[in-house]
Amino acid sequence: MSDLYDILDPWGPSNSRSNAVGPGLETPRECLDKVVLPPIYIIAYSAALKSGGGRITRDVLQRALEFSDLPRQTIGQIVLAADTGTEAMSQRDFNLALAMTALAQKNMSPTIESVMFHRDDLPVPELDGVEMLTASSTADQGMGNHNSSDDDPWLSAARNAANAPPTASMAGMSVSDNGANGAGQQHTTSNDNAHVAKERQSGSGGSSAPTETYVPSINMETSQWQLDLEDVVIKESAERGGIVFKHTNYEVSTRSFSAMVVRRYNDFFWISSYLVKRYPYRMHPNIPPKGFPDNRVKGLTRFANAILRIPFLRRDALIIQFFSNTDEFSRVVKVGNLDMDAEEFDPKEEAAGVPESEIQQTYVAFDEFYGQVSRDEEKYRTQITALEKISRYKQAIGDELSTYSDTLHVPNMPSEGSQRSTKFHVLSRAKRALRGNLNELSMSFSDASLLDKSQGEVMKTMSAEYLRRLYDVVISMKLMMDRVRLMDRSRDVQRIKERSDANIKAAAQLSGDLSVGAMAGAAAAAGTVDRGAIERLERMIKEDATELGKLEHEQRCIGVRFYQELARYKCYESFLQTHYHRFVEEQIKHHTLALNAWKQALVTADDLPTNPLHFIS
Repeated sequence: MSDLYDILDPWGPSNSRSNAVGPGLETPRECLDKVVLPPIYIIAYSAALKSGGGRITRDVLQRALEFSDLPRQTIGQIVLAADTGTEAMSQRDFNLALAMTALAQKNMSPTIESVMFHRDDLPVPELDGVEMLTASSTADQGMGNHNSSDDDPWLSAARNAANAPPTASMAGMSVSDNGANGAGQQHTTSNDNAHVAKERQSGSGGSSAPTETYVPSINMETSQWQLDLEDVVIKESAERGGIVFKHTNYEVSTRSFSAMVVRRYNDFFWISSYLVKRYPYRMHPNIPPKGFPDNRVKGLTRFANAILRIPFLRRDALIIQFFSNTDEFSRVVKVGNLDMDAEEFDPKEEAAGVPESEIQQTYVAFDEFYGQVSRDEEKYRTQITALEKISRYKQAIGDELSTYSDTLHVPNMPSEGSQRSTKFHVLSRAKRALRGNLNELSMSFSDASLLDKSQGEVMKTMSAEYLRRLYDVVISMKLMMDRVRLMDRSRDVQRIKERSDANIKAAAQLSGDLSVGAMAGAAAAAGTVDRGAIERLERMIKEDATELGKLEHEQRCIGVRFYQELARYKCYESFLQTHYHRFVEEQIKHHTLALNAWKQALVTADDLPTNPLHFIS
């Protein structure tokens, strides 16, 4: 019965990077080293090597696994499990990925632990057409569509969207299928583009306005899309800094930077403030409050991991220093000479391929999107609260079942002395059988108790935690929209335009001409015009034009960034499939184990003696 509640984590580790199982023993990643693999492994490995120019990156592996016809989410999980953080994958990691693919195709768990368990009877992966990987990759590189790993996966495809046709009309700002199928499927041929461009130019009255809603194409790179990717581990340092005023130090270990640094909460807070100043129009993680020390490590860990899931933040010079420089962070900031100003970019270059009308329409509907984000916040907060309540109820039920189990357990009592032995003090066979059966029932109830506690703990630490990460995204989006609302320049632009128009009309009246450009000639002809007033008006008009240009440029930057961040926010809705799949899968597993425990209890209950006379015989 003990094996009923000895449950492995139903979700498994996000990376499945296991350590050695013991001195001299093989690790799970070495489980295929002595296994004779079918030829498809060599064929796929050779094709991937040629496609990657002599090395296999995560992008190459992902494109190779797309020939398996598995769901994109499953492929992302396999790539994540096979990756070891190096620039190029080894053949061992590639073989592990193919083995996990074969298991997934047979509706089995695609984890390294499953590969190790089934290494003697692994199914053969089905990768029909994987030999064409080289040709397709070469063609894509020739078209200039290959995205380097340094490109922002949220924006790289959008920058090249001028070569891609818009998809069919879709509600909101969802992601097109072209952007979801990998780098090799993001763009059409030039003939297709010309045909689509011709269709967009055609229409009633020869209008060039688009007839379909433009859908931004976003490259769903695995490192960006895995909310459960854990790159940072934080724990409290045993030593507390400070002589008079003690403070807590945190050891921050990062896999991607292969470094361990010591930071204080103030350092994390400084980074959070820096992100707001440096990227005011983007979503970025929010630091947890300084209170609640028991939860601070978990909050800081979630904050740090969220930073490294965003590609443009991973490349930020200060972020790199924060996670890799072992010096005190205050010293790093002082001597680093790092750029603290807000990011600058060309809105036309950033919005390449996106119709200007689409960006303007999106920004006009700002209040509607804000209301949607607020509803998402309420929805996820309610779900998290409900999961935590269910978790507490499950654990309370487990405690009560444990108490019930204790009452069923019959302790081993010493036998009575011979001088007091009577007929009714001697245990009958039925009584001894009853005691044994009650002890068995006690064990069954104990198993059920542990299962309920385990289910409650998993719901609290897994389901609610994963949903809380989505909730953090919603909060980040809402705070970003609050900043955009405060920085909106529409009213300032309108005010300066009105003032400039008034000055132009006043100058025209003084010069006796409706055109500002003819003021000088009109003044000379009239002879009585106040030249000083006209010069002041011309200077004011010129200053207003300069200020108006700056404000309009800033407003265009805000509109482009809001359009891109809204598309990125909408993409996170795809994680709901992963969340609910894991949630339901975990519920089924625990309920199945609980059902087995109760069935065993039913068998034991049926074995209880039922004849009353057997107890006094």
